[in-house]
Order: sequence, then structure tokens, then C-alpha cells
Amino acid sequence: MKKALQFFTLLFLLFPFLLKAQITTSNVQKMTLVCPLENPSGREPKEAYTWNPPDQKVIMISNLDSIVRSCIKSKVVKAEPAEDDNYEIVINTGEHYFWYYGAMKPLVKRGQDVNPGQTIATYKMGTELEFRMFLDEEMQDPRNLLECKIKKAD
Repeated sequence: MKKALQFFTLLFLLFPFLLKAQITTSNVQKMTLVCPLENPSGREPKEAYTWNPPDQKVIMISNLDSIVRSCIKSKVVKAEPAEDDNYEIVINTGEHYFWYYGAMKPLVKRGQDVNPGQTIATYKMGTELEFRMFLDEEMQDPRNLLECKIKKAD
């Protein structure tokens, strides 16, 4: 009887966390993301090291686009210079963070609200744009959520 009481007490204490995990998972499955570039092709990440788990970034390339678009309604949390004369932009909505690396120049500022499809940066045609998605601090694979299917570059 004592063990059963301990089990139900533990279950009662963990129930809110289990429910939150289930809601978060279902929200991710329903999410659709606007493609950051309108006409992208892509390639699989080629890293000098093998990561475990594998790096889940999407690398996009376009010879037609000149702008980077917001993938979702969110708030800009970072728009700063990075290496190689590029910029990195991070946007946030709830528990999700979206990271863009390789933009030419940001057209948004920290704290600014952005809508899906809104221009957030300029893009230099033919360069690589890295796109990553995080749920809290855990990297997620955004490929199945993007409205565009990234074609592999030739």
C-alpha cells in the first residue's frame, strides 16, 4: 500500500511536466514555417567533425533571392555581426528560437516584432544561409516544418 501511495504521489507531481511535454510536441508538429529564402536549393551540412546527435541545421543557397524572410511571427532577440562579414539573426516565439547565419545585412533590430514572410535581412545571391531551430536549448530539425522543400544543390 505504501509503494502504491508513493507511485501515485510521484505521478501527481510529474503530471504537469508530462502534460507540458505532450503539448509542446503537438505544437511543434502543427507548426508551419515560411521558407527563409523564396527559391532555395540546399546541401547537407559538411562538418570537419561528426556530431552526436548529428547537426540539424539546414543550409540554403539561392541564385535568385536577395532577401531573407522571417519564418514565423516572432520577436528579434539578436541581429549582430558574425564572422566572414556576415550577420546572425535570432528570432524567438514562445519556447522556439530560430537562428539565421549568413545574412548580408539585418533590416530588423533587437526587440522588434516580425511577421511570417517579413523581410529581416538582405542576402547575397549564391552564398550559404544556415537556418537552425531550437526548442528551448535543444536543437530541432526544421525540414519537415518548412513550407518549402529544400532541393539539393548540384
